[in-house]
Amino acid sequence: MSKDDPKPSRVTALSKDEHRQLLTHHMSKLRGKAAEVEELKAPLKEAQDEFTALINEAKADLGKGYTRKYMLTLLEDSTSRLRNLLEEENRRARDREALGLPVFGVQADLFGDGVAAMPDEARDEVHYEAEGYMRGRAGLLDVIPEGTPPRFHQSVQRGYEKGQQATQEDFLAGQELRQKRSTPDADAEPVNLNADEPDEQEIVDDKIRKLKRSGFMNTGADADQPAAA
Repeated sequence: MSKDDPKPSRVTALSKDEHRQLLTHHMSKLRGKAAEVEELKAPLKEAQDEFTALINEAKADLGKGYTRKYMLTLLEDSTSRLRNLLEEENRRARDREALGLPVFGVQADLFGDGVAAMPDEARDEVHYEAEGYMRGRAGLLDVIPEGTPPRFHQSVQRGYEKGQQATQEDFLAGQELRQKRSTPDADAEPVNLNADEPDEQEIVDDKIRKLKRSGFMNTGADADQPAAA
């Protein structure tokens, strides 16, 4: 029996009064909880709207291709274990090659050309420092990742500090860049943010041209003309 299946009834038969009493009891509890849910929806909706606004800001700054789906994928990747990401990228590269799709490199080379030739201990140290660096870039290091051998805890922490510093520097630089780009340049040509989207009038004109070519717009006029002898 799954957790979603209803539990067996403890009462095989209910009188009319018992049914009313039990229904009233459950409905009262449900109404109270429903009110709590509705009360919590307001800040959730506000947070979702703010999140959407941030996604739109990123799309405006980064350009075409940075869709909500893609940005959410990056967010999900930033919370994954490095080893899992490496395995996924290797698997994707292998499968893309098998399907005849372009392969843009394999993540096994992430740590540089010389890592594969390192002794196991040194290579593991590089790996765990990279794990910490990735988490520092994402601001995620509440605890040392589960399964990390104690001798590599310092490597993870060292990588995290490097990643955190790089993230802080990039964040401040990005903030400065956004401010600079938002400052109007009197000599610059205005930028059309909708350059990739067709103009509404162009869409209408194109549809009219297609109708003319199809002969649809001449149907009424042709019907009033006598057939050629």
